[in-house]
Amino acid sequence: MPKIIEIKKMPGCALLRLESGERLRVPLSLLRERPARVGQEIAADTYQQLMETRGYAHAMDGAVKMLSLCDRSEGEIRERLAKNGYPDAVIARVIGKLYEADLLNDEAFAQRWTQSRGHKLGRNRLSRELARRGIDRETAEQALSKLSDEDQLDDAVRLTGKFLGRTRGDFDRKLYQRTLAMLARHGYDADIARRAIEIIAKGEDAALTGDFGEPERWMPKR
Repeated sequence: MPKIIEIKKMPGCALLRLESGERLRVPLSLLRERPARVGQEIAADTYQQLMETRGYAHAMDGAVKMLSLCDRSEGEIRERLAKNGYPDAVIARVIGKLYEADLLNDEAFAQRWTQSRGHKLGRNRLSRELARRGIDRETAEQALSKLSDEDQLDDAVRLTGKFLGRTRGDFDRKLYQRTLAMLARHGYDADIARRAIEIIAKGEDAALTGDFGEPERWMPKR
């Protein structure tokens, strides 16, 4: 049997490099249960068999701990368990059990994420964040639909006011473009961004922006 020539510990797992050239990714909790050392002879399927028989209990413990620390999507749980070395069959079993226990729900996750960050970010930015967390488009759109145009506009107005309050000089075309770019980075679409700038520039009351109609064709000084 080949010997272990290197053990490299990483967050949540360890990489075992064998003299045969094989590399084994082993969850740290399993490695504590079945210790290994450099120079030890080992069959490549030893830890694979261990993960098939003991992996579920360790993976479930890890998933529950992750969820206890902060809200997670299914995609995030799957990604973390895979990085830690658990096989697909074990991960699928864990995900199924989490749903059965109502500890995992992507629809609820998307709603909570959108509501908690919707007061400072636009729909485009929120959509990208949800996608990075493994939320499918349909679920994300359903959550984002709960954000009204009026609320998005009011939030963009507040953000624009803070941004322009830190600037000096005339509100010229260059500053206008900078403000548009700032709002785009925060995820607000072009129509909401232009309307927010107009409201601030004209001194209109943000509380009167309930009618999200066609914006006036206002432009800054050249």
